[in-house]
Amino acid sequence: MMELTRKPTRQNTVASITGAVVALVVIGSGSPAGGLFGLVGLGLLALGLHRGARLAVDFGGGVLFIGVILGGLQGLSPEATVIGAVGTLLAWDLANSAVELGEQLGRETKTDRLEAVHIVTSLAVGLLSATLGYGVFIFSGAGYSLGVAVLLILAVVFLIAGLRSSEPAAA
Repeated sequence: MMELTRKPTRQNTVASITGAVVALVVIGSGSPAGGLFGLVGLGLLALGLHRGARLAVDFGGGVLFIGVILGGLQGLSPEATVIGAVGTLLAWDLANSAVELGEQLGRETKTDRLEAVHIVTSLAVGLLSATLGYGVFIFSGAGYSLGVAVLLILAVVFLIAGLRSSEPAAA
């Protein structure tokens, strides 16, 4: 019998890093401080995925999200802020999934279909939430202010909390 490698799965790892890079590029294009935090967050996320360490993945996602917040506060457009937030959410969610699947099933187990469904579902939830939030922003006519940026960021935080709390408990 072959010993399982308890490392994060490859497909979710690649998708997670892709989401983080998208977030970094968008944030870094309009905010040097946000880009710096984004770069550190990407590095921590990649380290966590390499080692299979949840704590590093969580810190990486958090630091990347701080980069999004800084970018929004430093005048990043609402569109870029939303794209950065969705990329960050996807990166963090998929990285956690990669680590969990690796721990439970091992890297060698065929999980391509499961991972593809998770990636598409997470992307759909992120894009739908971003579209709805951005639609409210556009149709409110309030214009772009610090309050609106904070509310957009809080919406993403609540979305993340909702996604994490809806996961079934481990048996």
